[in-house]
Amino acid sequence: MKKSYKAAYSGIMLALSAGISAAESLIPLPLGVKPGFSNIPVMFALSELNAGISFSICLLKSVFVLFTRGTTAFFMSFTGGILAFCVMLLVYKKSKASFVVISILGSLAHNTGQIIAACFIMGNTVIFAYLPMLIISGIIAGTATGLVLKIILPILRRNK
Repeated sequence: MKKSYKAAYSGIMLALSAGISAAESLIPLPLGVKPGFSNIPVMFALSELNAGISFSICLLKSVFVLFTRGTTAFFMSFTGGILAFCVMLLVYKKSKASFVVISILGSLAHNTGQIIAACFIMGNTVIFAYLPMLIISGIIAGTATGLVLKIILPILRRNK
């Protein structure tokens, strides 16, 4: 892929990730659960561009959250996003796992990172009581996100 196309795709993926993140923040789901569709551009970049670009999208999405939703949301997004990225990168590079599996593991890692961040913010570990519910929602959200990427990836690859 030409450098100019890679730069354009990177910008488009960042804009999509930030836009989807903003839209997801408006969905009134219980207990702060979000679908996680803003990770689709991150996984696409991991697959089709490179790990550095994917990491940059993940990081800059968290900066976008800082500017639009504040410090606490940034800390939660950053902690969850970086842990999810590391897990997805490791699984993507070291296995033949499908995007659905990678997405589920990334979603579970994201939720775990957010729980850890919440423990620091709240100053206690009572938030770990949330973990079973977040595991269930992470599996559902990760499955949905992975399936969406699996459906749209062939279309995006054709247009490269």
